[in-house]
Amino acid sequence: MHQKTVGTILSEERQRRRLSTADFAKRARIRESYVLALESDQYDTLPPAVFVKGYVKMYARILGFDSAPVLALLRRDFKLSVRGTLVPREFLTPVLKRQTRSAQVTAALLGLAIVFLTVSSYVFWQWYQVQQPPTLHITDPVENTVSSPSVVVRGQTDTAALLTINNQPVALRPDGTFETTLEFFTEGVVSLVVEATDQHGRTSTQVRQVQVQF
Repeated sequence: MHQKTVGTILSEERQRRRLSTADFAKRARIRESYVLALESDQYDTLPPAVFVKGYVKMYARILGFDSAPVLALLRRDFKLSVRGTLVPREFLTPVLKRQTRSAQVTAALLGLAIVFLTVSSYVFWQWYQVQQPPTLHITDPVENTVSSPSVVVRGQTDTAALLTINNQPVALRPDGTFETTLEFFTEGVVSLVVEATDQHGRTSTQVRQVQVQF
């Protein structure tokens, strides 16, 4: 059930006194067009709000009803515009709603963008990691070091890699570290070719030159 408007109340009170709009306009000494505008809630066609409130009080005085509830209803349903006239509050509400919806849409799009960038970065990082050969670090021996015929080789690689030194497989510890000893039977410079190969066939290679002396 629709609530009564200010205009409806004014119209009903006038009709209850069996006055036409023209008759009331004469009694109130205002234009009949103002009476019609007031009773149809067309306040944008009327003078500024202060006059509208005065017209409502005049209705109450002539027709014999309390103006306070009607003025309260007027304040509830209408708001002062920048021009000083009364405009329905419903004209302002959609703007606020649109702004709220716009902010919500912007926040949602920003959230989706952040999620997309996060997922994309993760996928790219995983892809990058897959494309890289296994890591390989040799801690011993140092390049061009002088060693006895028993050369100790130490280092670390990926736990899933296959490690070889001079084409000989070397076992890895659970953390990917390794240590093995190679025996050489002649003096001079020898090469240690260390290779780590992953399941996709990608290989990391490091070479150490060692001077063997008896």
